[in-house]
Amino acid sequence: MNQLDNLWAKLGFRASPYDTKPLKVVKSDVELLMGREHEQIDFLNAVDSDNQGVFIISGVPGVGKTSFLNVQQYLLESSEADFGPKILAARTLCAIQPSDEPEIIARRCLQSYCSSIEEFCTIQQISIPAYVSKIIQWIHQNKPATINIGFSVFGHGISVGREVHLPSINETTFETFVEIIKCLSIIVNEELKFSGSFIVMDNFENLHEEDLKDCLTTFRDTLFDISNIWWIIIGQSGLSSFIQSTNPKVFQRFSASLELKPISVENLIKAVEKRVKKFHESKSKASSPISKEIYIKLFESSNGEIRFVFKYCNSICIKLVQSVRKNLLDKKLKFDDKNFEKLMGEHLIDKQIEDSFSHFCLKEIITNEFEGHSLSQNEKLVLKKIGELTKIKSKDFEHFRELGVTSMQKFTNNYLTKLSDQHLLLRRQEAKIITYELRGISVFANEYDLLE
Repeated sequence: MNQLDNLWAKLGFRASPYDTKPLKVVKSDVELLMGREHEQIDFLNAVDSDNQGVFIISGVPGVGKTSFLNVQQYLLESSEADFGPKILAARTLCAIQPSDEPEIIARRCLQSYCSSIEEFCTIQQISIPAYVSKIIQWIHQNKPATINIGFSVFGHGISVGREVHLPSINETTFETFVEIIKCLSIIVNEELKFSGSFIVMDNFENLHEEDLKDCLTTFRDTLFDISNIWWIIIGQSGLSSFIQSTNPKVFQRFSASLELKPISVENLIKAVEKRVKKFHESKSKASSPISKEIYIKLFESSNGEIRFVFKYCNSICIKLVQSVRKNLLDKKLKFDDKNFEKLMGEHLIDKQIEDSFSHFCLKEIITNEFEGHSLSQNEKLVLKKIGELTKIKSKDFEHFRELGVTSMQKFTNNYLTKLSDQHLLLRRQEAKIITYELRGISVFANEYDLLE
């Protein structure tokens, strides 16, 4: 048991019920997804309509896009979904970086696809198909190799394609990556007996506008045209409408899109209760260490970011244990269970942390985090003004002239983009229209008068 496990054991848990990492492609995480029944039907219906396609999942940060996808992937891969084909899950996502070129993305997709196949075989304790092993070896060794590409299927067998001498993976062309992914998809279908495979591109909005358009145009009749591959594009809110407005020809090739909205407060509470019961040492006596009032306060202040709620609930619990341990030190008491539980009881009511103490912890935690950004006085005043206006666009720079803002470009570059990158502003996009509003920590900073 590590130190963090010991800390949660003090609160009666085997592990933190507020883990901020996305749900995994595993059976035990399926029950932790709450309030997504209608979206699940939309997703399953789309992949049930064809043997290949492109599906966009978008939403504000922390809304649970990856968690939603991973649960659907598990249900389809295990054939536990109410309907839909059996599809190999993408356990390794292809992360998109700014200025990525098509061949770099294709290479990363190939690497993530191979990792997903390898992990599935490991979980199922079956041999990795020989062709997949050869591709994995070529990737890892990063040196020339002779590989068959151009497979096809006739009757009940695979017709081996032509033998090609490839350079190292770093020197391979985009077209060759496409051919190899085609071959892998055939192997997955014929040898692993799946109807298809998922390949997931994450954070697609990281690409600059022109790079995004160029990549999608390149992918339209190449990667996106591979049989038995479902491409999932994950991005921020408004990605689908942005692509539709800037690249309609590519958008026409997309199968469907889903904009995930924040779940309801009621479903948030249910999700927390599920996690508390799952990780508590005693399921019959499991109770949440944080009150509903605090959950709701965090949820509403963060525009429905589940990740934000869990992050600060986790921090409050850690802060409580830290405070009790410091109290033991100051009183020169032994660090044993009896003394710990006695002092812990001073902050608990019916095994729940007092709201007053939670608020005290929140203020201290968020004040330290906010001050860590070392914002200038003008940046703080810009945030304060945005809070007063509720929501703004770049063209609203006129409201900030008294702070020395003289143009829309300077306002965007010097303030909006920077503060958004620091997760202090929430950036929303609908087609080409971009709005900004205070996000999570800035909402609290405004409430705590840290923007004065």
